[in-house]
Order: sequence, then C-alpha cells, then structure tokens
Amino acid sequence: MDKTYEEKTNRPEDLTNYAIIDMGSNTMRLCVYRYENEKIIPVISKKEIAGLAGYTKTGLLEPAGISKACETLSDFKHIASRFVPENEIRVFATASLRGITNQEHVLETIRLETGLLPEVLSGEEEARLSFTGALRYSNCRDGIMIDIGGASTELVRFRDGEPTQLVSMPIGCLSLYINNVSKVIPNHDERKQIKKEIRDQFDRHIEQMHVQRIPLMLGVGGTVRAVHKLSGEVFAKPSGDPYVNTEHVREILDMLKENTSQIFLAVYKRIPERTHTIVTGLMILKEAIKRFQCESIYISKYGIRDGFLIDRVIGGHI
Repeated sequence: MDKTYEEKTNRPEDLTNYAIIDMGSNTMRLCVYRYENEKIIPVISKKEIAGLAGYTKTGLLEPAGISKACETLSDFKHIASRFVPENEIRVFATASLRGITNQEHVLETIRLETGLLPEVLSGEEEARLSFTGALRYSNCRDGIMIDIGGASTELVRFRDGEPTQLVSMPIGCLSLYINNVSKVIPNHDERKQIKKEIRDQFDRHIEQMHVQRIPLMLGVGGTVRAVHKLSGEVFAKPSGDPYVNTEHVREILDMLKENTSQIFLAVYKRIPERTHTIVTGLMILKEAIKRFQCESIYISKYGIRDGFLIDRVIGGHI
C-alpha cells in the first residue's frame, strides 16, 4: 500500500468506501475497500487470530469466545468508522457461527455489545462467494477451487468460468487440530486419526462431484496462502510465482513428519501464526490433490471478502 494507515485516516470521508468484517473460525479480518471508476481498490486490511473454533465446546460458543468476538469486532468497528458510517459496516460469519447451537444468543449479544449484526453464511453460500471473489481476478476457467478454513473446507467445481458444483465439508485446519492434537505437531497416531476424518468427509461429500482428473486447483484463503509462502521459502521459488507444485505439498508434509530443522525454521520465518494448524491444513490439501489428481495450484490473493463485497454490497454496479 502506498500510504500509511495514519495518512489514510486523515482523508475526508469518502462514501464510495466499503468496510467488510469476516468472522472466520480461526482468523477475523477487517477489509476496507474504495470503489472508484468501476475498480475495487483495497485501502486497509487488519486481521486478528481470534481462534473462535477453539472456544466451541459441545456445539456451544463459550462466553470467552463471545467476549473475544465482541472485543475484536469493537476494535474493527472503531477503525472502520474512520472510513465509512457505522451503519454501513458489513459483517459476515462462516463456520465460526454456522454450526453452533446458541447462535441466536451469540448474535443478539454481539448486536447489543457492538451494534453490529453478522450475517451467517451457509456452507454453499460461503463456497459461492469465495469463488466469486477469486475468479474475478483470475484467468482460471476450468478447475477445482478449494478454500480451507478453520472449521470448514469449501470446494467448487467450475467450467468455463462458471461454478457447476459447490460443496462445504465440516472439517478445517483449526478444528482438526483442536479435536485431535495433544501438542503442537500431531504424532503418528494423531495423524492417522486426522487422515481418517479427512477421508471420511471426502468420501461423504465428493461422490456428488463425479470425481475425475482436474489438473488445475484454484487455492483460496489463508491456509493455501500460507502453503504458498512455505513452499517459496523451502524451494527458493520467486516471490511473484502464484503457483504451487502439488509434489511440493507432499514433500513439505514429509519434512514436517520427520521434524527437520529446515522446515521448522521456514515455518517460524514465514508463517509463525500457523505453526499449530499448518500440518492439518496440508493434510486436507493433500487429500484434495489426490482425489482430483491435480498437478498445480494457482494461489489467489482474493476470496470470500471480495466475493461478499461484489455480491452483497456493490452488486450490479461492477
């Protein structure tokens, strides 16, 4: 970005600004955009590793998790209100609130504490919006999109630039970690259990997609972007190369299993905030690569927040 945050906040209010808050299961993020001359221009992006999936027990989001959500939303609202009127800040939630049994209570508490009311997206809608955001800035026309989140994984089969099948699976890098791993990195038995859960979910959901060889995977979201950074560090790839070789995914997983100092140094240098979830995220990604026989992954810088902005906020103006 060409200007500092402080410089930007001194600008006169621009009513073509839009503020979107994404309540993910692992990360919450605020994005402010400016819509100018039919172009969407990022203004600021701020994230918080809230780990809401870690506060979900027996289907309930615990009080500490609700407090964490409200605290983060209040902070984001304070920042966003410098760019847009408070009543124009849009908030959506994915698996972080989708499957909880006290959803109504949580939403009402958030509304009372912050003045914001999140829209809870269905799994299919999450997949569609991720695809909408990613494809607007990509030349990919035929392939399989994957978005590995904290508590869910979305898949979209697309042809000629149009989605043909959408799937949402209730497994994510953080939920798999919380439910199965006793330390930082899963041991042999824990990996076996994680692999079984992943395979069971793929067996349950992928049959409807008529699995066939799909050479190109379109990667969306923080997990695949972390894999891209890690791959670049380990294999000394140019920073501007948006692709990940699927063989590198397998090699990185093998290195993590063997606890090599090279791979952990790379993790600590490039993605320290994902040390505990990178193995589970890679295991989901590896299974998808295997199922669809993918050869390469194109990593998108854009995704669900951009799709939400395009679909829900700006609509037919672009």
